[in-house]
Amino acid sequence: MKKINASININDKKYSSYLKNNAWTLCLGAGICQGILPNWFELTRRVINSTFKYNWDAFTFKTITESIPFSLDGWLQACQNHLVSNGSTIEDFYSILEQSLYYELVEKAKVKKLEKELKIFLNNPKRLTKSQLLPLCDFFDSEYQRTTILQLKDILLNKDRRITRPAEIITFNADPLLSSLLIIYAVKLGYEETGIYNFQYEEYIKVTRPFETGVKKIPIYHLHGSIAPPQLDSFLSKKEARDNLVFAEGAYTKIAGTMLSWAQNMFLHFAINRKMVFLGLSMSDPNIRRWLSWTTENMKAQLEIYTKSNPDFTKHLWITRINKNSELNVVLEASLKHMSVKPGWINNWNELELGLLNLMGKH
Repeated sequence: MKKINASININDKKYSSYLKNNAWTLCLGAGICQGILPNWFELTRRVINSTFKYNWDAFTFKTITESIPFSLDGWLQACQNHLVSNGSTIEDFYSILEQSLYYELVEKAKVKKLEKELKIFLNNPKRLTKSQLLPLCDFFDSEYQRTTILQLKDILLNKDRRITRPAEIITFNADPLLSSLLIIYAVKLGYEETGIYNFQYEEYIKVTRPFETGVKKIPIYHLHGSIAPPQLDSFLSKKEARDNLVFAEGAYTKIAGTMLSWAQNMFLHFAINRKMVFLGLSMSDPNIRRWLSWTTENMKAQLEIYTKSNPDFTKHLWITRINKNSELNVVLEASLKHMSVKPGWINNWNELELGLLNLMGKH
C-alpha cells in the first residue's frame, strides 16, 4: 500500500498543483481575524466582565480557566444563563457579544473619524460612497496590512487565470469582515484600473440562512450566524443572523444533536464531496472533529468495498505554523489522520499569500 505524505509545506513548488483544477472548500476560523478582533479567550473574558460586572484581567481569567477547565463556550453559556435568569433577554446577551467583539475596531475607526463608515461597511458595504469607501480601505491598509484576513482578501481577489479559487467558503466566524472586505476592495481595484467608481459584479456572496443562494457566485457560508454593530442611521441589516449565532454551549449542543441542522448538513456535504482547506482554526472544535471523523469513516468503508483493500488517504489540509519541536509535529500529524486531514506547514503567517497561491496553481 502506498504511503501518503503525513504533511506538506505549502510553499514547496512540488505542491503547486495541489488545489489546481479541483473543486475545493476553504474553511475559516477566528484565527484569520487575529490582530483585528479579539480571540475566543479574550472575547469570553470581556463578555464575563460585562455580564457579571467583574474586572478580571487576562492573567486572572487564565488562572481561573486552568483551575476550572470549562470550555470557553461553557463560560459564555454561564453569561447567557445569568442574564436570562435576572430578567434580561437573549438579545441583551447578543448585544454584549457584539460590543465585546467589535469594541477595539470601532474605537480605532472613531479616532480616524470613520465610525459611521465602518458600521455601514459591516452591515451593507454597497451603501458606501466613493468618499467613504476609499478612506476605509486606507484605514484597513494602514492599521491591519499584514493580518491574515487582508492577505486572504488579496488571495481571493487575485485575477491570475492559472489559479483555482475555492468553489465555496465556510466560515465559523460571526463577523462579516471577509465578505465586506472582498466587496470594497473589488471596487477599489476597479476604480484604480479604470477610474470608474461602481460596484461591479460580485464574485462572492454572504450566505447566512438555508434559503439564501449564490447563483454564479462563490458563497461564503456563515454556519455560526452573523452579527455586526448597528448602523448609526438605520435599523440592523436584514442580512444579519443573530438568531443563528453559535457562541454559548447550548447552541453548539443544538447543532451537534440536531440531525437536520443546516450547519451540520452543509459541512458534511462538502467534507464528503470536496477537498477542504482549514485556515484560522485550531482543529480542536469537537463538532468539526466529529463531523470529519464521520465522513472519513464513511469514505474509507466505501473505498474498502470498492478496492478490496484498506485505503490510506488524507483528503483535507490544515494550514498551520510549523513547530520548532519536530516531535510535536509528528504527534499533530498523527492526531489528524482519522479525520483525513494533514498539516500544511508554513514557517510564519507572512508567507500565507505566496503559499496558498502556490497550492492554487500560481507558479
